[in-house]
Amino acid sequence: MRRPGYTLIELITVMAVMAVVMGVSVVMLVQLFDFQQNTGEYADCTRAVDRLVIDFREDVRTYGKPEVLTDGDTWLRWTTETTTIEYTAQPGKFPDQRHVVRTVQKEGKNYYETYRLPDRSALHFADGKDDDAGLVALSLWIAPQGTEPPNIEELNPFDRTMPKVLEERMNPKYAGHWRTIIVRY
Repeated sequence: MRRPGYTLIELITVMAVMAVVMGVSVVMLVQLFDFQQNTGEYADCTRAVDRLVIDFREDVRTYGKPEVLTDGDTWLRWTTETTTIEYTAQPGKFPDQRHVVRTVQKEGKNYYETYRLPDRSALHFADGKDDDAGLVALSLWIAPQGTEPPNIEELNPFDRTMPKVLEERMNPKYAGHWRTIIVRY
């Protein structure tokens, strides 16, 4: 007659199965945490870009064509009798981050809005010429991890065709990384 209980082989088999299940669970949890962190960073970046788009569009509609600056970190400025608005590029706290800071100087006070963008991003401002006079464009490219942003200064946002150099970068799988805002002043 057999005694009730488990044999050593049965216990070792159950422990081995449990070890495999635990190992798979740990790997899945690590991947889930990485996915959550990347999704959160992408959502933060998307919100920052959306705020930048709204503020840029509002500034152009309110104050007209900006003054484009080429020296220093400030690259766009609007000046009126009572208000000065500047867009400045600054490095962020982390190596893979940078900021665009919008400064509004009004009645002797400064108001700041910071848009945090990944370092692998490229910004380009363009002014419409000839048929596109009265239009300004702000192009923004956020490169996916492991890639470098293209030289978007080669791109004319008002042109209906794309240069061959940028055609491969404009693959639909990268469409979420590209924004161009065209505003009439």
